[in-house]
Order: sequence, then structure tokens, then C-alpha cells
Amino acid sequence: MHILITGGSGFLGTALIQRLLQEQHSITVTSRHPEQFPLSHPLLTVTTLKKLESIGYADIVINLAGAGIADKRWTEQRKTDLLQSRLQTTQALINWFKQLAVKPQQFLSGSAIGWYGPHDHNIINESSTAQAGFTHELCQQWEHCALQAQDLGISTSLLRTGVVLDQSGGMIQRLKPIYQLGLGGKIGSGQQWMSWITREDWINAVLFLIQHPLSGPVNLVAPTPVTQAQFAKDFAQALHRPAWLPMPTFMAKLVFGEMSHLFLDSQRIIPERLNQAGFKFQQPDLPQALNRIL
Repeated sequence: MHILITGGSGFLGTALIQRLLQEQHSITVTSRHPEQFPLSHPLLTVTTLKKLESIGYADIVINLAGAGIADKRWTEQRKTDLLQSRLQTTQALINWFKQLAVKPQQFLSGSAIGWYGPHDHNIINESSTAQAGFTHELCQQWEHCALQAQDLGISTSLLRTGVVLDQSGGMIQRLKPIYQLGLGGKIGSGQQWMSWITREDWINAVLFLIQHPLSGPVNLVAPTPVTQAQFAKDFAQALHRPAWLPMPTFMAKLVFGEMSHLFLDSQRIIPERLNQAGFKFQQPDLPQALNRIL
């Protein structure tokens, strides 16, 4: 199949492209840094979405574009950048779909579990309601834009992704040096729930959705969310280090500002639709996953 991927040079996109190429798919990637990708026949790069007209068609479109939500403090300008980086790319894809004589079969568009907002200890699935806040507003507008594809007859999946774990980037890469120095520990009370998934299982889930389309929101998280305190304990044990230096709530807010919601809000989310569809996780258990990753 011919698959178009936006945001292909990111933490998730690069690994996904590698797997898709291994499975002999033809890939087109939109990226401002085409030099990052090997030059090969199954992989083409375009530097701007304006050049999509030269592609002609795509069987499947996977939209992962968007500025990193945890890369900088959430100033008002940064929040605008986070929103626009998602909406502009997604709307450009919708406009391209409208021009195509033959539409893509599927549109898998990125989102995040931030859509749900904080939920204390309640178990959340795809039918749960949302709590107000910036992450909800960001994901809501992003998803609303993507769902225009459904009106064009394109099966549309909204990939509500949790914290993705892999040694090559993301949270693991940031926390590992801290814990190796023995400076790790819980953040805030530690009782807030954290919903996670390994990058390998995230990729497997996306490939599963290509074969078994599910329209609407799909939670891409492992079936075993943990408290933040438990995550800190398991992470330290995987590195054979202590986890004795907690970060109080007030300090997290001081250091991260409004972005501290990413660490302090509780989200106990389960992948109900993936489970019902028969998807099997390779690393459903956090200690097992961390030992394999680290």
C-alpha cells in the first residue's frame, strides 16, 4: 500500500516508518528535514504540504504532525503554537482529500489522552466525558478538524496516545540520567494515575488499526495504568537505583508552570476499543516493559 505520513521525523514517526518499510509498503513522508531519511524507492519525502498535489493518491494517511507538547513551558504563545502546528497540517490534509478523485481508505490522525482532562481515580474509556483544561481544548479542536475526513467517506481513527516509553526518546530519555544519579522519585502526591504504552506496542497498535479499522477515538495505552509513585519505583528498580527524592507539587508547578498538569493530573485510562477488537499487547506490564527497554 501507499502510505502518506506527516510528522514522520519525530519520535513515533521514525520508528513507524521503519516498520512499514520492513513490511514492504511504499511511504511518502512530509518533513522539513528530508536528509534524515534514507534515499530509497519505497520512501519519498516532500518538504511542504503544498507538494502533495504531486503525489496523486494515498491508500492510507497517518497524521502525526505537531509541536512537542512537553518541549517548552506553556506560555500563551507556546499554547498557540501547539494548537496551530496541529490544526494547520490537519486542515491542509483535509483540503487535499477534497481535491482527490480517489480518496484514501483510512485516515489515522494523532491525538492524546489529554482529551479527557484530569479524572482522579476513575477508570476512563473512549466513551468517557472530558474535563475542561488546555489539553482537552487542544485535542478537541485537533480531533474536530480531523473528523472532517469522515464527511468525505474516509474511515477516520483518532489516536489518543498516552505516555510513550522507549529508550531512544520521550520520557525515558529525559528521566534516565536523573534516576541514574539517584535523584529520581515520585512527583506530587504520587497517587495520580499515569497511562502509558511502549513505542513498540504503539506501532503494533497502528498496524493493527490499518488491518482492522476503528472509526472514532481509540486509546493507545497499555491495559495496566499505574500510579506515578509506582512508576517511579519500577523505573528505579529497572535501573538498580533508589527513588528517594520526590518532587513536591509546589515545586513541579514552579519548575514547569501550567505544563505541570502533564505530570500532576490523574488519568486512569484503558484501551477498551483495542481490547474489544482483539489487539494483543506485547508489553502490557510496566516492570516487564521497563526491564526490556532499559
